[in-house]
Amino acid sequence: MFSRVAILVLAFLLVTSATGFTQPEKVAVLWCDPLLNLRDISTREGVVNIMTNAQNAGFGAIALGVKALNGEVIYNSKIAPRLLNWEDFQAPIEFDPVKAFVEEGRRRQLQIYAVFNIFSEGHMIERRGPVYTEHPDWQTMVYVVEDQQPKVKPITDWAYGTAAFVNPLLSQVQDYEIAVVKEFLKNYTVDGIIFDKVRFAGIEADFSETSRNLFESRLGAGAIEWWPQDVLDWQFINEEWEVVPGKYYKEWIEFRAQAIHDFMDRLVGEVQEMDSTLPIGNFVGAWYHTYYEYGVNWASTTFSQQQDWASEEYTKTAIADLLNFLVVGCYFPRVNTEEAETIGAPWWMSVEGSAITASEVVNDACPVYAAILVELFKSDPEKFKQSLTTALNNSRGLYVYDFSQVERYRLWDEIGEVLKSTQ
Repeated sequence: MFSRVAILVLAFLLVTSATGFTQPEKVAVLWCDPLLNLRDISTREGVVNIMTNAQNAGFGAIALGVKALNGEVIYNSKIAPRLLNWEDFQAPIEFDPVKAFVEEGRRRQLQIYAVFNIFSEGHMIERRGPVYTEHPDWQTMVYVVEDQQPKVKPITDWAYGTAAFVNPLLSQVQDYEIAVVKEFLKNYTVDGIIFDKVRFAGIEADFSETSRNLFESRLGAGAIEWWPQDVLDWQFINEEWEVVPGKYYKEWIEFRAQAIHDFMDRLVGEVQEMDSTLPIGNFVGAWYHTYYEYGVNWASTTFSQQQDWASEEYTKTAIADLLNFLVVGCYFPRVNTEEAETIGAPWWMSVEGSAITASEVVNDACPVYAAILVELFKSDPEKFKQSLTTALNNSRGLYVYDFSQVERYRLWDEIGEVLKSTQ
């Protein structure tokens, strides 16, 4: 399906996407997640420290999480709840982190991109967020195996993982998420915006009655005889539970991906109405081969899909053409394709392989930037440097997740060596 020919790029040229967004090709961006960094982003001194370290290392921008995974925001909002405490820290209500980042960024010529977690409205470990308080009816219904029995239940009752997803198919959910973004843009001027978790919780979501009705209206009244078995079923095969596709499995995969496409189209349009010059990006996991399970087709419409789970119309659900740029999480501990194959993993389960795959499926619809997860290389600084270089060589630029991890493992010098060697 995918070739292993490396994508060759030229550093420091300007790249223009189909939507007209122009940006230096080898941009390097430091991610700053609010739940991991609330203490550091809640004082002017903390913000200055982040910005100074970023600038000294050679970063050109900060991707600042403004709406966290738990549905709370780091600024005063009339719509979403404010993130003022996390773990053992209480943030001062009078301090505005967004304002401070924008001001300090202007002084240092560092760009600020605002990051929004979209369809996650709760933290399932802490059991906190709007999905637990104001909007429990929004939460996604998952079809899972529990106590050796397949069943449909609310995601907060299942409580597997961290993010408490809401159902992306609900119109009130879509209206809410767009309202949060628009309110932010009325009050702040940033250099770009990045959406995250614009997806379903997984292959197990969403199996609510609302989703069934919407899906059946597409198939035709009375088409579904058994729900959710006509879509997919859990069966115990070879000593483990496996997903077995039903007769409408391909249609379901397309239906969910089309819903995400249509929402993204609307979201991008609403943002562009407010500011047609604002660059709009989206974050996805780089494992495109299996990402259809999350209801997202982040390829270009020009990419030919030839998988057995894909319908003939699946290519029309692609979202890359709607965006100014795409950030792909190349979150693998293996740096190159050979390393992956040596341990028996698919070649694309590496930083190099996943970055190459991303460039191929997006096919120049928009710039693709590879993101590295610092935690995977915490005990091997040299391998960390290799991962950064590999990401830069096989994509249009680099995102590093997260400031807290770089700081904890003291990897600033390694980042600086790599980034300054490309300047």
